[in-house]
Amino acid sequence: MIVVLGTPEERKNTRIKLYKDDVFMITHEAIKERTLTLSIEELFATADNFTSFLLENELSEREVMQYEMDDLKDEVKDEQTFCVLLTLSFVKLSALRKVEANAEGVARALVGFCQEYDDFTKLLIQFSKKEHSRWLDNKRANLLSYELKCIEKEASTSDVQAVVKSIVESAYGLSVEGMQHVENVLSEVNDKFEHRYQKDLDSLREARKKKSVANINIDRVNDIHDNPNVNIGTK
Repeated sequence: MIVVLGTPEERKNTRIKLYKDDVFMITHEAIKERTLTLSIEELFATADNFTSFLLENELSEREVMQYEMDDLKDEVKDEQTFCVLLTLSFVKLSALRKVEANAEGVARALVGFCQEYDDFTKLLIQFSKKEHSRWLDNKRANLLSYELKCIEKEASTSDVQAVVKSIVESAYGLSVEGMQHVENVLSEVNDKFEHRYQKDLDSLREARKKKSVANINIDRVNDIHDNPNVNIGTK
């Protein structure tokens, strides 16, 4: 059940994918404050595994779930990390309630185990203080830009191109402003490395332009023509 990421490249690629995950974006700063036996990337990947396992097997009975709790606790060994894993799994299940029919039942069973730990409620309070849409978009853009700036130190690694591609793919989900921010940083990095990332830059730029066009509100444009105070095509 525990996910082990053995190399910095594996951790980085996993982390970039996690930037698409709202649960990661809302919770990772609070979780980093805890001393963990797993890296932040391993922790979230393990929580994903555990949540998927619970859902796939429809483990909504506390008595049956107890066996899985015991096995996971034996694997993790560190009680604080175990508490964080349970909390993350509960938050993920709560987020899936609208799209997974059995998520609510599994979450109800899991929360009983979570409540055995004082840190559970404290973490939920910290998570709830995060704003959602605008904050998440800005945070994602900043994190992706930071990853791009780190490329300069990692130019000798063999899979930097794959990392840049992953960053760009994650940037597609940002707002137009967020995409522009990442695009500006990628352009600087691209110039420093003799335009080796030009294809990725062009792809991001094209996606941003398409999203910009899609965001135009045609009704507001028409309002200009209907406004008697605006003269168009007249002398």
